[in-house]
Amino acid sequence: MKSITTIILAGGESKRMGRDKAFLLWKGKTFLRHILERVSQFSDEIIISANKEESIYKKQLEGIKKPVKIIKDKNPYSGPLNGIVSCFKSISYDNVFIATCDTPDINLNTVRFLFDSIKGYDAVIPVINGKFQPLNTFYTKESISVAKHLYEKNVKSLFKWVENINANFVPDKDFIKYDLSLSMFRSINTPEEYRKFLLQKEL
Repeated sequence: MKSITTIILAGGESKRMGRDKAFLLWKGKTFLRHILERVSQFSDEIIISANKEESIYKKQLEGIKKPVKIIKDKNPYSGPLNGIVSCFKSISYDNVFIATCDTPDINLNTVRFLFDSIKGYDAVIPVINGKFQPLNTFYTKESISVAKHLYEKNVKSLFKWVENINANFVPDKDFIKYDLSLSMFRSINTPEEYRKFLLQKEL
């Protein structure tokens, strides 16, 4: 894999969790730090979509050897599509991996499969148990320009965006062999989900 920009969506309100999910701890590191370490293995640049002071995120960057940009969302707490389009002008490469800060266990073999599956498409959308998973996957920069156009028309849904691009929908049976738990597509949104995640990872 080459020429990849990764956007990490870390600007949500975390209402259900009650605290910022990007800074939850797992194995002594924040979720954001785990994601940074994983995506730096295949990314040429990393963009953090953020809503807090830049210094808070910079503390997580020690030892990360890829260039990292921290971009404030244009409309804070307005959803993931807002975070994505806020980063548009800072994207240097045509292949864009969009990660979310509430799924820290990114599987690199699954990422490679998804990268191979976007060829000839605007995006590759995993389908888990029949449901589309529009994050933790790849898009083209051109498809993000479509998102920007839609957002300017007050369309804020990731799913409406996906409907307007040429996406390759791949069922979980095609890539579950890389990670039987499919944990990189299971969001951790509540204290109970966080507790279960920590327990599972201890087994």
